[in-house]
Amino acid sequence: MHVVLAYIDAGSGSLIIQAVIATLVAVPFFLRNKITRAARTVRGWVSREDRTVEQ
Repeated sequence: MHVVLAYIDAGSGSLIIQAVIATLVAVPFFLRNKITRAARTVRGWVSREDRTVEQ
């Protein structure tokens, strides 16, 4: 069996963590139009269902 030793120093680990956090924060900004459109569509479905139940 081969033993694989991996080492990530503090600088590399910090860079990786920063990249992951930046990606998680940036994605909603890039996709905000699509997210808003999807939310409006879902709200439209919910309000239509409420109207049909009341009648």
